Amino acid sequence: MDKRVSLRVNEELWRKAKILATIRGVTLKSMIEELLKREIEAEEILKDETSISEEDINLLMKRRIEGKHPFTIISSKSAVELVREGRDQ
Repeated sequence: MDKRVSLRVNEELWRKAKILATIRGVTLKSMIEELLKREIEAEEILKDETSISEEDINLLMKRRIEGKHPFTIISSKSAVELVREGRDQ
């Protein structure tokens, strides 16, 4: 069963979303549901794949809000090399 909801959305954003849905040949409802589903799945994957504590996440967010770099990678390897290594694990 579907839940009926009301929400306020920026008028220009809503107009663009309706146009995009039309271009894609889908309903705005199905497009919004798919976007929500992807966000929820991404959050679940992120929680499953990270081993960082809530405290550490809060510290990184605080540093970001303060305009500081949340973290710095100190390695002789390039970012691409580090990402490739991480994929192997």
